[in-house]
Amino acid sequence: MADESHPLPRDQGDGAGPLTIGVLVKQVPDVNAVKIDRTSRKPVLSGQQVVSSYDSHAIEAALQLRDQFGGEVVVVSAGPAGAKDAITRALAMGADRGIQINLDTANAVDSLATARLLADAVRESRFDLILAGQTADDYETGQVGPQVAELLELPLVSSVIGLELDGSRVMATRDMEDGHQTVETGLPAVLLISSGLNQPRYPSLKGIMGAKKKPVDQVAAGATATGAADRMRWGEPYVPERTVTGTILQDQPAADAAKQLVAWLREQKII
Repeated sequence: MADESHPLPRDQGDGAGPLTIGVLVKQVPDVNAVKIDRTSRKPVLSGQQVVSSYDSHAIEAALQLRDQFGGEVVVVSAGPAGAKDAITRALAMGADRGIQINLDTANAVDSLATARLLADAVRESRFDLILAGQTADDYETGQVGPQVAELLELPLVSSVIGLELDGSRVMATRDMEDGHQTVETGLPAVLLISSGLNQPRYPSLKGIMGAKKKPVDQVAAGATATGAADRMRWGEPYVPERTVTGTILQDQPAADAAKQLVAWLREQKII
């Protein structure tokens, strides 16, 4: 009997049938518009919100798989009312429908609570494949994707820059510090997409107009997030003050200065 605790693919046969692909998306401040207040050394946000950059690559990967094998792409996001804009952009790119989990802010709860909210939505949708960005542009914890995989008891492959699907098997190429690694796993699975996989498409005018007619289900956060805000707290980011130290030799003959330099280099075990 199938285990109902996590999603299962609809077709485990030899041929790759239509796929229901879930994409986890986060709306973040536009990092390209961030300025630094030189007095307080704190970031000043423009207020412009965008889809996290790695998530855009995940959306594109899902659309390419859908176009190749058929099925549908469902975008899932947890955040405030404005987070629907991120879902709408994904729909304009070509995604089929969206699910929005309502939170006061995208970071109102810690990463584990967010992962539980997303996992609950994903579990009910019974996706064949779940894609997410390698990390988010704002806090860059890289925790939500792995936590979702753990909660759903699914295989996880991170840093994906190459992706092929053969029946119910996925072959993913990972970007490693010293090269590339190929990983094979079955469906369903969670893949964390990196920027080297593809070039995200821009929404067309037709896609933008069509996005308004595509459904976006609203889901209440519920009891999963209760008390989670107090489990972990983030300090406000700031730019550390730069300090420069050094020794300046002045009014000394060049030969004496050279000897002192060589002595210092030996003391520091540089030579």
